[in-house]
Amino acid sequence: MSCCSSVHGFAWLVLVHACFFAAAQAQQAARTDPTEVTALNAILGTWGLRASPAWNISGEPCSGVAVDETDVDNNPNINPAIKCDCSFNASTVCHITKLKVYSLNVVGQIPEELQNLTYLNNLDLRQNYLTGPLPSFIGNFSAMQYLAVSLNPLSGPLPKEIGNLRNLLSLGISSNNFTGELPAELGNLEKLEQMYIISSGFSGPFPSTFSKLTNLRILWASDNEFTGKIPDYFGSLPNLQELRFQGNSFQGPIPASLSNLTRLTSLRIGDILNGSSSLSFISNLTSLTVLILRNCKISDNLGTVNFSKLAELTLLDLSFNNITGHVPQSILNLNKLGFLFLGNNSLSGSLPYDKSPSLNNLYVLINIELWHMLLLCV
Repeated sequence: MSCCSSVHGFAWLVLVHACFFAAAQAQQAARTDPTEVTALNAILGTWGLRASPAWNISGEPCSGVAVDETDVDNNPNINPAIKCDCSFNASTVCHITKLKVYSLNVVGQIPEELQNLTYLNNLDLRQNYLTGPLPSFIGNFSAMQYLAVSLNPLSGPLPKEIGNLRNLLSLGISSNNFTGELPAELGNLEKLEQMYIISSGFSGPFPSTFSKLTNLRILWASDNEFTGKIPDYFGSLPNLQELRFQGNSFQGPIPASLSNLTRLTSLRIGDILNGSSSLSFISNLTSLTVLILRNCKISDNLGTVNFSKLAELTLLDLSFNNITGHVPQSILNLNKLGFLFLGNNSLSGSLPYDKSPSLNNLYVLINIELWHMLLLCV
């Protein structure tokens, strides 16, 4: 019986070893699609870059860290970098799925050869000196999930073809020189979870099609020239956690529908041009850690808000409005609050001195009738 078990055990080991050997042979036999090799060499050549030795082994791009578990995103020594998927055609063909060219002082336009990397699902070209338009062929990358071109002087309108990226999860186009309005086709990106468009040059109203982005968790859209009112539909995006609308040309009032965003942890709105906004909508936002409503034409009494429900707040900025009333004790009872800015309002009365013991480092900038722009460290 023991002998029989040994034979079976040996046979199992031989079988497992054979499987691993076959897999290793298949991996070794896999070669990068020649069209993609040509395209990659042209892209790197145009930008005056050389491939990292870590992945360009023996002239085969899809090798080394390009096919293993190495995290190239957080390794500055592997830049530029690619990742590949070698499971095609019975594991004999590799396709490039990720291209990272991050902060390498690349100058010039995005090369046309990029469109030949048709299997890309992750493109990171952040913090370079890329000029010209974001090419319309960007919409051909049907597998794209992560697109990041922030911190470049790209210009021209955002191509409507970007709406073809139906699998996109994250879009980063901040700090560019785009012009015109956001294309309505962005509303087709119904899987989108993160959108970063700070200081990108956009103008005009937000498209009504954004109401379809129900998976959106993060929207940073400060420092553009967006006009009109902040649309009510933002209050119907149930997964929103971070919303930034500072430094635009929005008209008031702030929509009361934002009170529906119970998952919101950070809300930053500023520089509303006109209209009269209320504070009533914030009482339901019990998950907030950061609340900035600076220069929003708010005309309301501070006492109308039940601040005790906002127990997670670490920063509260309601400065440069027309808020009236007394500073309620409930604000200074917030155990996690570290920064409070109430300056340039029409507050009156005296500041409560009874505070939570955890507020020893509370930094308060407050403007009340008797203590004009008094800086308190309490």
